[in-house]
Amino acid sequence: MEAINLVGHNNPIYAVVAHPTKKLCYTAGNDKGIVEWDTDSDQFLRLFSPITHTVYALEIIVAHSLLVAGCSNGHILFFDTESGVLQFSIEATSAVFCIKYLAHKNELLVSTDAGEIIIININEQKIIHRFTSGNQKIRSFDFNVALNILATASNDNMVRLYQLDDYTFINNFEAHNMGVGAIAFSPDGQVMLTGSRDAQLKIWDTQHWLCQKTIIAHLFAIYQITFHPHLPYFATCSRDKSIKIWRSMDFSLYKNLSIDKKTNGHRLSVNQIYWLANGQNLLSVSDDKLLKMWPFNG
Repeated sequence: MEAINLVGHNNPIYAVVAHPTKKLCYTAGNDKGIVEWDTDSDQFLRLFSPITHTVYALEIIVAHSLLVAGCSNGHILFFDTESGVLQFSIEATSAVFCIKYLAHKNELLVSTDAGEIIIININEQKIIHRFTSGNQKIRSFDFNVALNILATASNDNMVRLYQLDDYTFINNFEAHNMGVGAIAFSPDGQVMLTGSRDAQLKIWDTQHWLCQKTIIAHLFAIYQITFHPHLPYFATCSRDKSIKIWRSMDFSLYKNLSIDKKTNGHRLSVNQIYWLANGQNLLSVSDDKLLKMWPFNG
């Protein structure tokens, strides 16, 4: 697998998201704007600005034609995806690290450096609820609607579980010996995966929340875990400059996308990955200022 390089950033890239219905993706980081790309022609299209601080997280809300950016100063910016114009902003208390849209509730969930989960009602354009999930950075969280579970991954080594309908606390457990930086539910809800600064990938059953398997997946911290949209695979990325694709049936390694394995991989830390909706490409962004698009056939 050889990646296509999309060049346009002058600084490290920390966030990437793809539009679910259009052939577009967006990247952001230390530059003063969000870059829009055409994933069909692999071309730069335009810059969304102004942005005065580093962007760590991006999300698209199709129903409202919004592109959301979470910044290091705690600002959450809402851009119109058609015009590229900033529509409104909301202030969190500290740096924003993860943003996800909960469609059936029309709520935007945001995690911060201070260990907060913030709930924003999109229609009202305001924060309607917030709660502390530990007192350290929440780099990642995920939810499963069928299970009615929200799970947060914290820098204090803990995973915390909440009911998704009303955000009532359920349980917590120490998942790793170092900070947990990545978390993802499988599409069928049977397992939850966590990744950590300890470079370990852990598989948890979602009935009893017991660890079923531990894999030394990378050399350094795991930054993200993401399941393929319709095939039995998932991908991880790491500070060790590599992306790995795994079989979700048995958690065996399928591909190692790195310079060490003679692919045109990233030369610095891989900060985020994102599958295109058609599942035929995996996007990755890095400290090396590159957006890469990896072909995938399964």
